[in-house]
Amino acid sequence: MDALVLFAQVAGAEPVSENLLMWYLRACGWFFGPTFIVISIVFVTLVIMNWLTITRNAIVPTEMIEQFQTRLKNKEYQEAYELAKESDSLFGRVFAVGLVAMSEGSGSDDFAAAQKAMEDSAEEEVMLLEHRLSYLSTIASISPMVGLLGTFWGMIESFSVIAQHGAPPATALAAGISLALVTGQIGLMLAIPSMVLFEVFKNRLSRFVLELNIQMENSLKPLQRNYSAGKKG
Repeated sequence: MDALVLFAQVAGAEPVSENLLMWYLRACGWFFGPTFIVISIVFVTLVIMNWLTITRNAIVPTEMIEQFQTRLKNKEYQEAYELAKESDSLFGRVFAVGLVAMSEGSGSDDFAAAQKAMEDSAEEEVMLLEHRLSYLSTIASISPMVGLLGTFWGMIESFSVIAQHGAPPATALAAGISLALVTGQIGLMLAIPSMVLFEVFKNRLSRFVLELNIQMENSLKPLQRNYSAGKKG
């Protein structure tokens, strides 16, 4: 809404109380309001998705891994495969792929093929987690830039009123100043938690990926020993 029109509407009227959220939306205007709403929805969605997927149970479930390694040591490969296949964890999906590749192999390279399949699967899975997580960093980068754009937009609007009408009342500048301040504030309010949560999730993911590599190595050892013993036999 143009600042002079706003001033004309309120100049002779009683002050009207307004919900803070509605005032924020009105101050942001037709462009910045919907833009920040979309960014907020994406932000909340990404936080929930990363919260659910970057957990120990989703990547390296302790109890399932212990059962899986026990089955491998006992040469219960079918049972180990069923356990991995039924698990919704990253570890389970990786070893399900590896055991399938090993069972389909023929010749002396089937264990190496299985190991390569597991490494490729793990790399792809981790890359997808990192890719999804990177969007939080993107929000942390673009939110203050959108806010800064709103700040410049609002200040230009206010100075345009001054340039055209000399020294108007303060209320005539309210729309532009509100746009400048509110968009800058909302941009920072989105950027700061995005940046903090990105670092938190990034550190958690790094820790779980390290545990995944260790558990994969521990699980491959009995599988390789049994495979080597079977070849000698």
